[in-house]
Amino acid sequence: MSALFISQMIGIDLGLPQQILVVLTSVVASVGAAGIPEAGLVTMTLVFNAVGLPTQYIALLLTVDWFLDRCRTAINVMGDTTVSCLLDGHERATETRLS
Repeated sequence: MSALFISQMIGIDLGLPQQILVVLTSVVASVGAAGIPEAGLVTMTLVFNAVGLPTQYIALLLTVDWFLDRCRTAINVMGDTTVSCLLDGHERATETRLS
């Protein structure tokens, strides 16, 4: 979203292939960055470079990145908790069938 916001703000039109590249680059870059504080800034740099946006505009996003980082952390924790609960339920169901 940051890349699309900045591109619209500075008047650069990102076509559909570039928007798909933004999504793919974001997903690939964020896979290993979940446990790193302020990792959004690093992944934004990768995404901006992938579609040719100037990286100096990332500084404009610093004012809201702290809040977005908390949202990303909350989503990560909820996902981890959900998977843990699903695995626990599966483990209990397997133990019940074996008993």
